[in-house]
Amino acid sequence: MSSTAIVADIGGTNARFCTVDFAQAPVVAGLQHEKKFRCAEFSDITLLIRAYLDHLPAAFSISSICICIAGAVDRDEIFMPNRGWTFSQRAVAAEIGRPIHFINDFTAQVHSIATLRPDEIEWLGAPRPQGKRAFAVIGPGTGLGVGAMTAGHDAVPSEGGHASFAPRNAHQLQLLQTLWQSMQHVEIEDLLSGPGLEQLYAANATLQGREASLAAPDITSAANAGDAFAKAVIQDFLDVLAGFAGDVAVLMAAVDGVYVVGDLLPRLRSLNDVSRFRQSFDNHGNYRGYCSRIPLALVSAKDTGLRGCWRYLALTR
Repeated sequence: MSSTAIVADIGGTNARFCTVDFAQAPVVAGLQHEKKFRCAEFSDITLLIRAYLDHLPAAFSISSICICIAGAVDRDEIFMPNRGWTFSQRAVAAEIGRPIHFINDFTAQVHSIATLRPDEIEWLGAPRPQGKRAFAVIGPGTGLGVGAMTAGHDAVPSEGGHASFAPRNAHQLQLLQTLWQSMQHVEIEDLLSGPGLEQLYAANATLQGREASLAAPDITSAANAGDAFAKAVIQDFLDVLAGFAGDVAVLMAAVDGVYVVGDLLPRLRSLNDVSRFRQSFDNHGNYRGYCSRIPLALVSAKDTGLRGCWRYLALTR
C-alpha cells in the first residue's frame, strides 16, 4: 500500500496542497508537488480538491488525504465561516473516492510545533519549554485560530477566535465603543485578523473625527514606510494580540509555551517591539508572575499547516 498522501491547508482566502510520504518524518524538503489556489475561484471544496488531483502526474498513487480547514470539524457537516462553504465530510470523501481526514486548522498548527527548526522560532524572554506540560498556539490570518496540546500529547482544537474582545486600557475601550456602533458583538478576531486590522484602522480614524479605510496589506506597507498613523494602528494590533496570547496561556494552563504562528506576524516583525509584546503578554494582574514563567515564541515558518497535517497522518496511520 502506498504511503503517499495529500496534505492541504485550506483557509478563508488561500489553499495550499502538497504530497508527502507519511512513513517519513515531516521535513520541509518532503513537501512535494506544491500548488497554491485562491479559494474564491472555486464554488465548493470538492472542485478545489479535484483541481489539485488534476495537477498531479498521471497514475500518481494516493493512499489518503488530510485537510486542515478553518472551521469546526466535530460533526459530519462542516461550515467554514471565513469562506462561506458548508459541506458533508462523508459526501466529499465519496465524491473524491479516497479517504479524507478533515482536521481543524489549529489542530494541524499544534501538531506542527514538533516539526519546527530552531531558526523558525524566535523566543521572547528567557523561559523555554520543558516538553512535559500543555502548550498553546494562536495565529491571526483571515480569521484568528487557537489550539492547544495537552500534557498527554492530545491536540485540542478550539474556536477561541470567536471569544469576546475584552479591552485592557482606556484606548482599547474607546476602540470597542467605536466598533459597537456597527457590531452588536465584537469578537477578538474582529481585531486580530486581516479584516480586523482594517477595522482597527477605521476605528482609530473615527476616534480622530474622520473617516478612513485601507486594505490590510496597504496598512502594513504604510507602517513599514514610516506612516505614523498606520504604525499606531499596527501597535494596537500587536498590543491586543500579546494580551490575548496571555489570556490563552491562562485559559489553557499553557505553561509549556504559547506559539504565535501565521504569515501576518513576520510581515510586522520590524514594527514589533518584542520587549513590549512580552510585557503585554505578562501583564495579567495577580497572574503576572505565572505568565512571566511561560515560554513565548514567534514562529516564522510558512508551511506549518501542511507539516501539521503530515504529522497527524503519521501519528494516526
